[in-house]
Amino acid sequence: MMATAKLSIRREAGVSFAINAALSLAFFLAVFGIAVRPLEWAAPDALGLDFVPQSIAVSLMSALVPVLITRRRLSLAVPVRVIVLRAFACALAGGALGAGLAIATTQAGLSSIGWGAALGLKLLYGGTFGALITSLILQRMTR
Repeated sequence: MMATAKLSIRREAGVSFAINAALSLAFFLAVFGIAVRPLEWAAPDALGLDFVPQSIAVSLMSALVPVLITRRRLSLAVPVRVIVLRAFACALAGGALGAGLAIATTQAGLSSIGWGAALGLKLLYGGTFGALITSLILQRMTR
């Protein structure tokens, strides 16, 4: 309880949102390019399939980096091994969520989506998912 008084989980979640949205932007541009065009959920663009690596990366980093920083800042006695194992568990769960989204979007027969709308969706998803994971994992750590 004392640790949460020194820690603003809401602020950490906001930072996580911003960082994960920025990383999602970088990866989106690397994978789908900067040419404004319609993107397909399934082949050839595989926008839906991109939820798998995005979800794994976002959940892993959101469960690892903020917790390690908070552990150091608050001098908490949480073993690094526990933090790393929780982060990998979050990555597995994130991968499962990403796989579910990939299956849902590729099998639903959705029409193509505009490049800008797809970018906005991926930024919102990455940021929101990252903020949620950071909030949950920091709450658990500081109980």
